[in-house]
Order: sequence, then structure tokens, then C-alpha cells
Amino acid sequence: MSKNQLLSVRFGVAFGAMAWSIATPVLAQETNAAASARDDQGISDIIVTAQFRNQSVQEAPLAITAVDASLMEARSQTSVESVAQRAPSVTFSAGGQGGGAQTAAVNIRGIGATDFQFPNEPGVGIYIDDVYYGISSGAAFDLVDLDRIEILRGPQGTLSGKNSIGGSIKLFSRRPDDDSDAYVEALYGSFNRVGLRGATNITLAQDKLYARISGLARHVDGFFKRLDYGCVTGVAAPGGTFASPADDCVIGTEGGQNIYAVRGALRWIASDRIENNLIADFTQDSSEASPGKALFLPPVDGRNYLTAPNSYTSYANYTGLPGTANQYTNKGQSNLRSWGVSNTLDITLSDMFSLKSITAYRYAKGASSWDADNSPEDISNNASGFLHEQFTQELRLSAEFGDMLEVTTGVYYYKGDSNQSGRIQVGVAGLDFFYDDPFEQTSKSAFLHGVLHATDQLNITGGIRYTDEDKSYTFRRMSPIPGLPTDPRVASLDGLVGEFAGKRWDYRVAVDYEVAPDVRFYAQVATGFKGGGVNPRPYLAQQLVPFEQETSTSYEAGFKSMWLDRKLRLNGAYYHNSYKNYQGLTSSCPDISPPGFPFCSATRNIGDAKIDGLELEFDARPVPGLSIDGSVSYTDFRFTSAALGSGIIPGTTEAPFVSKWKYAAGVQYEVELGKHGSLTPRLDYTWQSKFETTIPNNIPNFEFGRVESRGLLNARLTYRTPDDAWEAALAATNLTDEFYFVNKYDRFAQSGNAYGQPGRPREIIFSVKRKF
Repeated sequence: MSKNQLLSVRFGVAFGAMAWSIATPVLAQETNAAASARDDQGISDIIVTAQFRNQSVQEAPLAITAVDASLMEARSQTSVESVAQRAPSVTFSAGGQGGGAQTAAVNIRGIGATDFQFPNEPGVGIYIDDVYYGISSGAAFDLVDLDRIEILRGPQGTLSGKNSIGGSIKLFSRRPDDDSDAYVEALYGSFNRVGLRGATNITLAQDKLYARISGLARHVDGFFKRLDYGCVTGVAAPGGTFASPADDCVIGTEGGQNIYAVRGALRWIASDRIENNLIADFTQDSSEASPGKALFLPPVDGRNYLTAPNSYTSYANYTGLPGTANQYTNKGQSNLRSWGVSNTLDITLSDMFSLKSITAYRYAKGASSWDADNSPEDISNNASGFLHEQFTQELRLSAEFGDMLEVTTGVYYYKGDSNQSGRIQVGVAGLDFFYDDPFEQTSKSAFLHGVLHATDQLNITGGIRYTDEDKSYTFRRMSPIPGLPTDPRVASLDGLVGEFAGKRWDYRVAVDYEVAPDVRFYAQVATGFKGGGVNPRPYLAQQLVPFEQETSTSYEAGFKSMWLDRKLRLNGAYYHNSYKNYQGLTSSCPDISPPGFPFCSATRNIGDAKIDGLELEFDARPVPGLSIDGSVSYTDFRFTSAALGSGIIPGTTEAPFVSKWKYAAGVQYEVELGKHGSLTPRLDYTWQSKFETTIPNNIPNFEFGRVESRGLLNARLTYRTPDDAWEAALAATNLTDEFYFVNKYDRFAQSGNAYGQPGRPREIIFSVKRKF
């Protein structure tokens, strides 16, 4: 048994004994700052807005995980990724090479996205203050002064719209009010981590106008070293020397971060019927490239480029065409500049009707590079950039017909203008070209949602949404070397335009019944879809083909419950999904290629699947000061059909980025020190089973794309003064210093190699916070 498995068993047994001593296992959600007041020894209600209105999460007939700012801080969670990784049935991978450190690959209940390339779309919608963010690039947001995060599991076709086929993740900012709610926090930690964050409310006009300003800055050195092969081994490598023994043979690092962000909010309460909230944010992220470690790379002319296992090192130098007159070196970077403005206007038209308008504009620009062979050889060396602008407008009209019926109807408009560019250089295939591709899309939808309160205990919910989407993708190909013609394998694409248009109806029907106070059962049928598009990686004009919308119909039954005088909360769900037109990447496409043409890398609808799963979450407060929370999920994904060339073998092939088992547990205890304040130790443990990253997979002795199971332990010790004005914390992430991979890249078919993205090693962080 490995160290990690032993730790998992010991922690699980201890945790299970504690939970069993309280009651039979139960599922729950975490609290949020907007929740109603609670007994100090009980669990608060959690207020969410998943169904267009404020309601307790215990009353909403769907699976939701909600986490508030204080719990994120207690768990040392500083990004959307760190929050999502702890939720049941969620896989969140940020920093995939090729998309940049800020790119998010999110999967909920086996459904999501594995490709950042436009026009492939995310399968999990990410929202900031009810504003949808339309691309995967730049979606791995840092957490800046949030009130809460809501993670909705299962297709949200009627509530969220397209590209929420797996679920949605919603971030909500703190609203300014007459409470100063001010703080400043400084931290220092491993790898020269230095951080500063703060926020404050400002009363501009009592009871009328409030502002809030918040921001953060963070720097941390890279943890992954790029070594010069010639310097380390004394054997000359292609391209020359990039570091000397005086530099410890280190060319540079990967995984470093340099981020600052600011957010401003203005809240105007015009009257008791009109409120307007204006929010603007800006982020500048000048980070290093995501780390990449060679896992399979045959020796070249006797040179072995595999560094020691479990070491945070590689021989990457980001150099292409080494030893030639056209040799070049990319900067090992992952940069992002992002900003946005949103305005939410709420008008109470009458005692019965209310209107909400959400208007937003977002801009993001990024650049990244990746040495895809992680060596000095001329195998694969690439760089990419993107530009994205979007405008969205949503209108909602809500009505309440007494205590019997609540209805919300609305319309939604999305306009996105994007561009992706870069250099693809695959030396092993002699392929080298620039691309500069505009991508335009629009989406329009109309929706209707209603809840009928048939009795005091019985509610019937229904909803429909109609969506109309259009996309246009233009291909531009050119030679990166002045005076040389464009490679004929891609030259025929220059100037071609691929288009897609699709329409879709989604529906949802749910019934929930409160069988006893604080015990509710529900059942629902819901649908969702991910937008279609055109193959973004054709080599020839005839490979420029569309792929259809991906669809899901989910059947779900669950329960929400509170026990032991609200000291124990347990929520659970079972679901069955019928999954159609799975969008995946295929490396064989003889039906759209000339006879004998070997190259293909096409996004296509490659199969159908069935998915079954179980989820449990719980929160327990057995005695004053003690808090225990946890979750467990099981996902059974089965391909039932496969398209020609897909590499799928129904019943054998596993879906990428789907862990079958996942669980998390956390425990904290606040020790009162009388007039000296309080001390709160906390432990959090997460574990997930292995998952694949590519298709084909599950082939004996050919497992380059498999990410092994992992368990991570975090710890935090927090001291607070009696007046709660000062707070000092010592935190550790990956406390046992586990070496693990968050992603792997099987490039054997394309370039004869494979590599992985290691996760962060153990980090110790000390922070001091002052509240005002």
C-alpha cells in the first residue's frame, strides 16, 4: 500500500468514525455569507439564485454545491479550480499546455470539454455575477472578493442555456452596503510567494449609494525547473547552450505566477422599487508557462531526455528549428489581460411583477507557448494567442400569483468576436505554419420558467428554452519564414470559411415534496446541449466539416434534509443521463481525406453514451466549535456506440477526464482561548480515482494518457483576536508533498512522444489579516 493510500484509509476511517458517532451519513451544502441568521450550534440556510429567485438550497429541486467566502478561506482555496476540485462529480483542470495556465477544462457528471480550440465550446458554463463567459481560455479565474460560488450539477439547458450541458459554475461578488466590511491581508510562503489583498465599502450617500473596491496582487516563483541538457550531461544538444554551471544549469522555471486584479462595484438604491448594481473588473496575469514533464520520448542519437521520475525538471528550451539559420526560441509564458463591465438593474413594477436587466461586456487577450517535446530536439514547439470580446444582454420578467404560482420569462442575446493565432511547428513531420483565425458567433434564446405550489408540501417546476446559434470560422495560413511558401499541406485552407447554424429546444420538469419538516424529496427530467461548430484543425479543405450539437437528457432523483435540530445536513442524488453526439477528437478520418493521406486531427461527433451516478454531501455541527463536512460521488460513463475512426470501443473505452470515484472530507474545531481569542485548526482531504485524457485508451502497455488516482491533504491553523479584528494563519497545501499529475498529453500518434503536467508540490503559506 502506498503512502497516499495509507493516509487515505487512516483519514477515511477516522472521519467515518466521527460522522457515525453523530448520526447516519447525510449530505449537505456549505454555508454562504448571504444566508439567514443561524443558531451558533446549528447549520444556516443557504441562499442560492439557481431558479431566478432567492431560495434556500434545501428547497431547490436540483443538485447544488454552494461555498461562501469564509469557507473558501478556511480551506485555503484561492481559485475556481481549487473550489471545483472539491465538489462531487466535478473534474477541473487548469493550465493545459496550448491553452495557457488560465485555460479551464471542466467536467461535471462526465460531461464537459477537453479542447480549448475555437470553435469547440465549454460543456460547463462559467458565470460571473450572472454573466456567461463564452470560452475556455481565461476561464480559470482567481477569486477576487467573492460572496459565494454555486456549482450546479446536471444539464442546465433551461436555467442557464447552451454550453451548460454538464452543469454550471456561478461566481457572485460581494455587494456594497453600509457595513464597512473592510480588510487587508498580506502573505508570504514557499517559492517566494508574496501576496496582498484587500477590500472596503464606501458609503457615498446613506441608504442610497454605496461603492466597494477590492483587489489582489500575487507573485510566486516557478516550482518546475527547465535544465540545459548540455550543461547537465556534458553532451552537446541541438540549438546550443542556454545555461551554465554558474546558473546551476537552470534555463528558467515553469509554474510561476505574477497576477494582480482589481474590482469595483457601485450600488444605487434609487427607491424601494429600483436598484442598480454596476461592476467593473480588471486582471493582468503575467505568469510562466504551465509545467510539462516528458514521460515517453525515445533517445535521439543516444541522447536521453527523460529526467528523474518524480522530479520537477525537464530539458525544455522552447527552441524550434535548432541548428538551422531559422532557429527561434519562444518565451515560456502564459499571459492574460482581462476586463469586464456588467450592469444589473432590478425594478419592482408592482406587487406582482418585477423586471431584471443584465447587460455586460467582457474582453480577454492572452498568449502562451509550450515545448511539446520538453527537450532541445526539433519535435514539436508551439505558441498561441487569443483575443475575445463578448457582449451579452438578458431580460427577465418575473411574476408572483399569490402563494400559488411563480413565473419567470425572458430573452438572452450573446455576441462573441474572437481570434486565435500562433505558430504550429512539428519538426518530426516537417510542418511549420502561422495561423490567424477570426471566429464570430451569436446566440439568441427565449425561456420560460415556473413553479406551482400545489400544496404547502408539494411543488411542481417546469421550464422551456429555445436557442438559435450561428458561427463563422475563417482559416488563415501562412509561412512563418519570410520568403518561403506556405506548406502545401495547409496552404489550401487559407481564406476558407466554415459555418454552423443550429437551433435547439430544451425543457425541464421537476416535482419536490416535503415529507417532514426539513426533509424533502425531488425528481426531475432536464435537458441541455453544447453548441456545434466546424472542425478547427483541418489539413485539407475537404476536412473542413461541421460537427453537430452535443445533447443530454438527465433523469434525476434526490433528497434534501436537515437532522438533529439542524446540526446535520444531508443531501443526495442519483442520476441517469442519455448522452448523444459526443464531440471528440479523432486522428483517423478516411471518409474526409484523400486515399492514403495520413494526417487527421478532427473534432467530430464520435459516439453516444449512458451515464449513471450517485452523489452525497453532508455537513455536521455535533458540538459547539466543531464542524465536519464531506462528499462522495460515483460516475459510471459507458460509450454505447462509436463512429468510424473514433478509436472508441463501446464497453472498453473510458471517457476523458472522468474519475469514477471522488470523495472529500474536512474537519475543523474552534478552540476558545478566553480573553486571548481563538485558535482553529482545520484539515481537508480530497481523493479521486484515475482518469484518461485521450481516446483511444485502456490499451495494454499504451497508457500515456492516464492520470493516476491521487489524494491531497491540506491543513490550516488560524488564530483570531477576541474582537475578530486580527487574524493570523499558517496553511499548507499538499501537506504530504505528493507528486502527481493534473493532466497528461499522449502525442504518440502525432509526434511519437508523451508528457504530463505535474501538480504543485507542498507549499507553506503564512498570512496576516486585519479587519476594519
